[in-house]
Amino acid sequence: MRRYLSVVSFLVFAVALTTYTLVTGCGGSLMSPKSAGSAVPMTLTIGDTPPNGVAVVFFEAMITGVSLQPSDASKSAVSVLATPTEVEMSHLQTDRAFLSLTKVPPDTYSSMTMTFSNAALTIVNHSGAAVGSCANNTTCELSPSFNPSMATVTAAPFPVTISANSAVGVRLDFDVNSSVQTDLSISPAVTVKKVTVKREDEDEDEMEELDDIDGQVSAVGTNQFTLTNERTGQSFTISVDSNTVFEDFGASGCTASPANFSCIQQGQVLSVDLSENGMGTMLAKRVELEESANGKAIKGTITSVDSTTQFHMVVFNEEPAVSGAAEGSPVIVTIASGATFQIGRQEMGEDGGFSIGGASFASGADLMVGQDVQIRPGTVSTSGSVTTITTDLVRLRPSQITGQVGTNSGNGSFTLTGLSPLFTGATPPVTTINVVTLSDAEMEDFSGTMAPTTGNTVSVRGLLFNTPTTPTLVTRMIREDNPD
Repeated sequence: MRRYLSVVSFLVFAVALTTYTLVTGCGGSLMSPKSAGSAVPMTLTIGDTPPNGVAVVFFEAMITGVSLQPSDASKSAVSVLATPTEVEMSHLQTDRAFLSLTKVPPDTYSSMTMTFSNAALTIVNHSGAAVGSCANNTTCELSPSFNPSMATVTAAPFPVTISANSAVGVRLDFDVNSSVQTDLSISPAVTVKKVTVKREDEDEDEMEELDDIDGQVSAVGTNQFTLTNERTGQSFTISVDSNTVFEDFGASGCTASPANFSCIQQGQVLSVDLSENGMGTMLAKRVELEESANGKAIKGTITSVDSTTQFHMVVFNEEPAVSGAAEGSPVIVTIASGATFQIGRQEMGEDGGFSIGGASFASGADLMVGQDVQIRPGTVSTSGSVTTITTDLVRLRPSQITGQVGTNSGNGSFTLTGLSPLFTGATPPVTTINVVTLSDAEMEDFSGTMAPTTGNTVSVRGLLFNTPTTPTLVTRMIREDNPD
């Protein structure tokens, strides 16, 4: 049973981050692993296993090293992370982040060790009391320390035997609920969630899916483009094929109908869903335009709504960097007169979308706490410690929310309760969210029946609408949280 972190009742942490081993550095590019004798390709991923009531709206840390220790203690540890990588974990409850792609010698390994540094935490305090220097009903940025800075995994599935002529994928969980201590230091708790092994000659088989890879197009080639991520400096060389779906490119002036690879231009800000085959090949399944060439996009989680023309949010992603609006910082967003409101098409699906009464996003009246949104920054000004950004575009993006399954209608709809204090401490409070599951929904990490069970903890990813009486989240991704 998961426990609440007893700093104060609202602080409940559990973040697990899914990442691939990706050989990249500042300004680097994704490369196929170099030949190293009979070395075996390894993909390393890390994901989020959140607890009940996550009140963290931003959690970022530097992963400085990952290594495997052979069972033969006389052998040296094998590094599987080429360069330190910064990862924002609070938006990995249902998603995965890519770390590295490398090669490891065939052997039997008894453990994996990870090292961390430079944690950054942004919380919303609705506890009824101050948390350290963070006053009640405020949003605060913290810089917790790692103590210790290292975590070693020796439990199942270790020992792991890696054979020649294979490819291996490892998915890790970083459990923030167990990691954050009462003094707000972090003692990292890591487990291996999944190990996938396939033959090296199965090049076309998918090793892992990665959603919402954000970045700016830094190069365009023949049926491929390079996407550079602002936060990490990582560059991904991504191929497209006849099945790749291109969305929202009309805003760029592209006249192709339907949109296709010809719409991609250097300097555009894109969000990409892709698959990786464990050998270094990345194939785009969906490419969505977020901003036209040389434009800027800021994504954030809404923490309060003042009026139909102003809201507060915590920035969790910006492409490219915006001066005065650092990732992890709380900002005030002022909506310009005549601003455009849009819905990102990511959750609409190939079936053309959905029709749900009251599920609209057409004005400031449709804003609510917990929504993830993208804005186009206009003027950015700072007075004292308060940063205000004006925008002429607000786009609804998928939110990731964790809670307990309440009532379940059995037709793909259920209620989500036990919500984060981000919701229950809001004005007015939100204690229940109606979840509507669309066709082709992915059900991940479920045990037994592939359906949400009353009382179980799940994470859902989808568009959150401020529908009358009770908010509605429309999802194509549900993950069950099964603590070991």
